[in-house]
Amino acid sequence: MSASDITNQPSTAAKRSFPTLRTVGALVLREMSARYGKSPGGYLWAFTAPLLMIVALTFAFGFLQKTPRLGTSFIMYYASGHLVFAIFGQVSGPITAALKFSRPLLRFPTVIWLDTVLARFLLNALTATVVFFLLLFGIATVSGHGLRFDLTPVLCAVGLSVMLGAGFGVFTCWLFMELPIVARLWGFASRPLFIISGVLFLYEDFPDDVQQVLWWNPLIHITSLAKSGIFPKYDPTWVSPLFVVTLALILTVSGLFMLKQHHQRLLNGD
Repeated sequence: MSASDITNQPSTAAKRSFPTLRTVGALVLREMSARYGKSPGGYLWAFTAPLLMIVALTFAFGFLQKTPRLGTSFIMYYASGHLVFAIFGQVSGPITAALKFSRPLLRFPTVIWLDTVLARFLLNALTATVVFFLLLFGIATVSGHGLRFDLTPVLCAVGLSVMLGAGFGVFTCWLFMELPIVARLWGFASRPLFIISGVLFLYEDFPDDVQQVLWWNPLIHITSLAKSGIFPKYDPTWVSPLFVVTLALILTVSGLFMLKQHHQRLLNGD
């Protein structure tokens, strides 16, 4: 089947106003098989990868500092920021590549572009959320921190990270296919995110002029909000969930609109 057949799909696809549960369910199962079925350890790798990262940070910075910036446990301090930060990447990354990953399936009239985006969002958002809470409570128990959590800001931080990841993923799903050079540039530009998003250092640790710039990074709002629920003495009054929600909605609506208008052309490589 030629690439032009994507454009000339039967009218049944165009008449669908919303993807069916059967199609999305099938794509979710396909995603699970492709993402976890063929990797060593399968689904366990979703838990192992962030845990190894947290352990590595604990050992690396534990030698440089006598005590963490918050609390008394290094592993709990780094887990509080990294786990919620990781949700953003775990949700946005697969959505960004949704159309490329499912390009062959989009030749069928029963599958539309929104199916692929929704399936990847559902699977990875659910997986990332489960991994977050299981590792958070597990690390808290083992480290001696205890389960002294204020769940309201923690749940809010998780929800914001999922929303932002979905919005960024949908927008870049269009943008990176439209302008591949931007995807390459983002690969370099995103590397400092780990440092400037509140995983290693607190927002308050930076000079005032740097804080004014960092405030516009939505991820530091999310990680700081999560830390405030895990460490009761930390009170980041500058955090603005409304800013994160607004940005996430703008990215989501813009991305969905651009994909709806241009997905056929992008899939055809025109």
